[in-house]
Amino acid sequence: MLANLWGVLFEPALRWVTLLAGKELELTPAVCIQKSSSLLKLALCMDKFTIPHAYYDPATYDLSQPVGSQREDWKRLVQQLLDVDTFGLCSAIPIPPSLKGIYTIEYFKGYCILHELTSPCGFYLKGWGYMIVPASDTRVSRDIHLAAPHPGYDLGTVEQVASMFERTGARSMLVAGRNRTALLEESSCIIPTSPRQYYYKTDPTHNNLEPFVDASLAVYHWQHRRAGCPSSSCAFIQIHAKGPSTCPDDTLFLSSGLGNSVASKAWYSDNTDRPVKRLKQTLKNNFSAWNISLPSDSSCALTATKNVVGRHINGVNSSRVCQQAATSRIASGEFIHAEQASDALKQEHYAAWSKAICEAFEPRCTEGTKIDRKSGLCTAMNSQVVDQDVQPALYEHIRNIYRLINAL
Repeated sequence: MLANLWGVLFEPALRWVTLLAGKELELTPAVCIQKSSSLLKLALCMDKFTIPHAYYDPATYDLSQPVGSQREDWKRLVQQLLDVDTFGLCSAIPIPPSLKGIYTIEYFKGYCILHELTSPCGFYLKGWGYMIVPASDTRVSRDIHLAAPHPGYDLGTVEQVASMFERTGARSMLVAGRNRTALLEESSCIIPTSPRQYYYKTDPTHNNLEPFVDASLAVYHWQHRRAGCPSSSCAFIQIHAKGPSTCPDDTLFLSSGLGNSVASKAWYSDNTDRPVKRLKQTLKNNFSAWNISLPSDSSCALTATKNVVGRHINGVNSSRVCQQAATSRIASGEFIHAEQASDALKQEHYAAWSKAICEAFEPRCTEGTKIDRKSGLCTAMNSQVVDQDVQPALYEHIRNIYRLINAL
C-alpha cells in the first residue's frame, strides 16, 4: 500500500504544483526523472541530451573535460553510488565540491540515478555520462555491470541496456554522454592500423581520457575490492550495434577483447568455463534462428582488441591501455563485448535477451532475499525487507517535490 502512495498522492501533487506555478517544466535530465513512468522511458528521455555528432571543436571539447580534482572526484562518486547501502538514501551520497552544480544523485522507482543537472542548448553541459544502480542491495540479483558506450550512434543500445539492467537484477548500468563522433578529431590513444579505421577523441572505447572510461574502471575496481568477480556470477558487458554490411553473417557477435589469432581462438574454444561461452550458449537456446558467434567460429573483425576498458579488465595496466593489447595468457574473461545486427536490438527480444543473461550467470541473493525461479531474480523473503526499501522511497519522493517547489 505504501508503495502506491507516489502514484496516488505525490505524482498528482507534483502536477498540481506545476500548474499552479503557471508554467511547463523545461525538459532537463531532472525533469526526465519526474516525468518518466519506467526505467526504459527514463533511458529514452535521457538519451535526448547526448552530445551529438560534430558538436565540439577542440576548444569546447577541452572545456567539457574534467579539470583539477574533478576526474578523481568523478571516479570516487561512481564508487560511492555503488555503496548506496552505506549511505541509506540516494540523496545522502555526498557530491564532491568540484562536482556540485554539475552532477546530482536522485531516487527513481527503486534506483539511484547519477546524472548531470544542466542541459544548455538541449544537450549535456559536460557529457560524462550517467549511471544507475539499485537503491538497495536487496534489489541486486547479479554482479553484472552493463554499459552502453555509444549512445546516439549505436542506435537502440541505450534502451536495450535499460531493459537488461532491470530484468536481470544487474548491479549497475553506465551510459556515455557523448556521441562517439561528437568531436571529429583523431584520438591520440589508439592509432589506426589501416586507412579505413578512424578513432575519434569522443569514442570512449578508444580514448582513455574520456570520463566514461574513468567511470568504467571505477566500477571494475569497486567490484574487485568488494567481492571479486567470480566467473559464475559476474561480468562487465558492453552493448554495441553494427551496421548491416559489417559481419553480415552474424546476428550477434560476442568477444572478450581477444582477436582471431591461434592462441585467442584456442582461448575461446578450450574446455575452460568462461562467461562469454556461457552467454553464447544461452543466447542460442533463446534465439535458435540467429547466427551467434565467437572469434573462434567467425572471421568478424569486431573483436574489441583495441577497446581500452576491455584491455584493462583483461589485465593490462591502466597506464598501458593505449599501447598494449590483452593476450590469452592474461585475459580474465570478465569482459564481454556484444556486437548486434538491428534485429537483435528490437524491443520484442528484450525479454529473451535478458533471460539468456540470467541463465548464463548465477544469482547472488543478499540476506533477506531468495531466488524467484520464475523471474530468475532475488526477491524479498518477507514484508520487512520491502518496507525498508519503501520508506526511503517515499522520503526521496517528498524531497524531489520540495526541490521542485523551490525551483518554481
